Amino acid sequence: MKKYILIALVIGLVHSTASAQMSVFKIDWNVGFPMGDMSDFIEDESYRGFRIGGRAFIYDYLSVGGEGGWQVYNTTWRGTQNIDGNIDVSGTQFRYMNMYPLMANIHFYLGEDGGMRPYIGTNAGVNFINTRTEIGLWAVSETSTHFALAPEIGAFIPVGVAGAGLNIGGRYDVSFKTNKLDMNVQTFSIFLGFIFLN
Repeated sequence: MKKYILIALVIGLVHSTASAQMSVFKIDWNVGFPMGDMSDFIEDESYRGFRIGGRAFIYDYLSVGGEGGWQVYNTTWRGTQNIDGNIDVSGTQFRYMNMYPLMANIHFYLGEDGGMRPYIGTNAGVNFINTRTEIGLWAVSETSTHFALAPEIGAFIPVGVAGAGLNIGGRYDVSFKTNKLDMNVQTFSIFLGFIFLN
């Protein structure tokens, strides 16, 4: 039930920011790199991710907004792994991690309207994470909900038609450990996307 309430709140926030007088709608493609504890479970980078969101400008240099997204990581691992402290399993494992972040954000901007707008900001919210390990005919899957933070830097670059542009930047995401998933899930991502200004 909590998940649906949070989804409704973020969708409402994105809708209200997208319909404000001075607002930005954006969609980004993300390339993610595992860090910290997560890199022990999945080593490979992910080219399969996107985020969609909206921001409303309170002042010319300050916006608030919300966003949601999806990123999937996977890797193939060979060796022996201990499961639940009692069983050792050997063989080829296929490991997957799907992340579904829902976050509110605040950003500060440099530059002037109509030109390039570098920004710095932070996102905070929840990240729904599904981990799955497949070995032979067996599969173990777990879904957990984490408090998450994601500072980022980037820039809006106007191109082509008035009101359209590019969004580029990088961010560091950390989803803090829970009872279900005993690791801080950390990633660094770079992103490229499109923006539409109202």
